[in-house]
Amino acid sequence: MSSETRRAYIKMSTENLWHSYESTAPDSDESVLLHLEDGEVWTGYLDGDTWRYVSGDRIEANVVHWAHFPQPPEAA
Repeated sequence: MSSETRRAYIKMSTENLWHSYESTAPDSDESVLLHLEDGEVWTGYLDGDTWRYVSGDRIEANVVHWAHFPQPPEAA
């Protein structure tokens, strides 16, 4: 697989992982990956209407996308 094909595959694969927070939200208290408006990616969860880091601290930046964690690798 060429590096260009690989990059396109990775981009296509990751685009399907991210959900727009405007259109859907994760289950409450489910830890997920968060993409913030400033471009940073963190782990956190939705506590009612409040986004929190896994530490429990409130997230002040706008969350624009979220994604479930990927499945762990299968045992060899």
